[in-house]
Amino acid sequence: MGRMNRLHAAFAVVVALALPAQAQKQPDPKAIQQIFDCLAVGLPKDWKKAWVVVTEIADTGKERRFESQSFYADSSGAMAGRPLATCGAEVVAKGVIALSADLPAEQRRWKQARLTYTSEGKFDLYYDYGK
Repeated sequence: MGRMNRLHAAFAVVVALALPAQAQKQPDPKAIQQIFDCLAVGLPKDWKKAWVVVTEIADTGKERRFESQSFYADSSGAMAGRPLATCGAEVVAKGVIALSADLPAEQRRWKQARLTYTSEGKFDLYYDYGK
């Protein structure tokens, strides 16, 4: 197989894998806003990016437990996040967990979720299914 054919085949696989993600329902904008409102209480005026990481810490089969950590980056250019005081880690975690209710059943067993906001008004939601 020539190099171009391999590239086309690889591209076709990437496109095929990406299509189901594009077909997923978008998160509820009100829920996204409520989570942001909770994060916003601790954001400085010069913030550029804020994010929350919700991590599963226990799964008994009947019950899952999570922890939530929130961070921000400001205009100083520092790449590492600084801890962010929110209206409550449990409130934020419950909000992020609730977003997965609209996922197909087989995608609700994520190990970590990361919800990121930018000062330009954009957000990104990522689920890690780990092992």
